[in-house]
Amino acid sequence: MRKSVRTITGLLFLAVILGCAFAVLYLGTSTGLTFGGAGSELAQASGSKPIYAQVGWFRNTAPWPITIQSITANGAESRVAPTVYLERQQSGAQVSTGVPRWLPTASQPPYQLDGGSLRYLGFSLNPQNGQVAYVTSITVHFSGPLGIHFTTTFSGTAVAAAASNLPAGVMTDDPATDSSALDPYVAALRTVLISASAQDTAAVMGNGATAADGAALLTREHGYATSSSVSATVVGTDPRLQKIVFYNGTLATGALPAISVQWSGYRWTVVRS
Repeated sequence: MRKSVRTITGLLFLAVILGCAFAVLYLGTSTGLTFGGAGSELAQASGSKPIYAQVGWFRNTAPWPITIQSITANGAESRVAPTVYLERQQSGAQVSTGVPRWLPTASQPPYQLDGGSLRYLGFSLNPQNGQVAYVTSITVHFSGPLGIHFTTTFSGTAVAAAASNLPAGVMTDDPATDSSALDPYVAALRTVLISASAQDTAAVMGNGATAADGAALLTREHGYATSSSVSATVVGTDPRLQKIVFYNGTLATGALPAISVQWSGYRWTVVRS
């Protein structure tokens, strides 16, 4: 009887030890992969070539290896799915329209990240014609010593690429975090209003605008000159939606029809009724 009690006690003790070990490995792996270095990188593509950018890093805070099985990005308006690279050091330009120096030595999943080690993130992104492609989060599928798979999504990494045929000033950072984000777009609108090109105006307008839409906007804003003033007002409380007013003459009497513009997906567009 005593022997049976001792055996049961020993088995229970062993089960507790194994359970604790499992919990340590499980929790240590599930929370071991951490992300840092959040930021954004924006660039205009050259021809049909992708842009390459470095932003963010992964660290394995667990003492044992973690295997990164795959990394997917929430890319939009890209010719092909964005590619995510892992590299040991940040090297070369942070954003490039040509093949960067770090690309030949960078790795792709599956990849084993040893305990305590850190790897920097690299991206390639190829925008569709006339579009801004962007990535704002990455989802990582990984596993540890137990072979159990985990999935975690990290945000804070932003990479955006404007197609080479997209006018300068259309792509900008988020105006909610950058108070000067509207300025390049105002400059782009100024340029097309002076040039009087319906096609170029439509390209700056975006949102599926045609040459006829561009011509209509030019007619509405007829008379604007670069020496005239311009004002911008936030609609409500969201800086991503604003009204731009160009003037032909004085601020008191020369206001031309307001142009409503909206920021989404790292680009500005004209809101058409």
